[in-house]
Amino acid sequence: MHLHELWEFDDQRLAQKLVGFMAVCEDCHNAIHFGRAIKVGLGEDAIEQLVKVNKWTDKQILSHIEKAAKLWKKREGLNYELDLTWLQEQELVPENKIHLAWLNKPRKVYDRIGAISWAQQILSNPDVVILDTETTGLMEGPMANPNAEVVELAITSISGRTLHNSRFKPRYSIPQRTTEIHGITNQAVKKSPKFSQEFSEILQKITGKIVICYNARFDEKVIANTCKLHELDPPEDVMWECAMKVYKAYQAPNPWFSKLPNAKHSALSDCKATLKLIKSMSKNEDIPP
Repeated sequence: MHLHELWEFDDQRLAQKLVGFMAVCEDCHNAIHFGRAIKVGLGEDAIEQLVKVNKWTDKQILSHIEKAAKLWKKREGLNYELDLTWLQEQELVPENKIHLAWLNKPRKVYDRIGAISWAQQILSNPDVVILDTETTGLMEGPMANPNAEVVELAITSISGRTLHNSRFKPRYSIPQRTTEIHGITNQAVKKSPKFSQEFSEILQKITGKIVICYNARFDEKVIANTCKLHELDPPEDVMWECAMKVYKAYQAPNPWFSKLPNAKHSALSDCKATLKLIKSMSKNEDIPP
């Protein structure tokens, strides 16, 4: 195994910082640099760097390019899972007593190239859905509402198909200051179903999936809080990934790029805006704030 270095770059200060490592096999390590460079239009720069660092001849460069391109195309979409079923059946692993959460942590993205690669992989994965919520308040900060809950929730597939789109009558009323943000009034949800009435249907759409949200930390927490208010168990078999964090890496070192472009404070519209953003990042497009 090799360790692939992960660097954080600050173009304004002309500085770089080593922020971590990624374990890869030797062949994948050879492919990762050149393969990703080609995808974002930096193939010529990568070749120039190979010549400078390795003192290669033209023949050696062409050989490396051919091998790297084939490996990258073959391996870039691979995902790996650890199946403990057989070990548990043989009672070699105590059931429910082994911590493997580290295997399912979302991939960390540090720079624009990483964001482009993330977006391309997300778009090619059928097990990805996009989720957005509108709520009765915030979960953190000076305006935090301990009873914040979901009043609108939408889910789309990664192809853009609407899987779920509902409003809910909350247990506690929607504050006026929150209504001024998303436009949802207490009167508008007076006859809507309770969150608990559609929770099983929502679970079916997200269980076992990678769920992309714009500010996943907020959506995950407010859904858990809504479950608590309605005496439900929160979703468990879900991998939450944050498009906002990836977008920040894509636009680094500009810290003001944090708001979702084209957001309309409607759950379904914001799911579509998130998908549009992911597609733009996958193509290395310039995205205005």
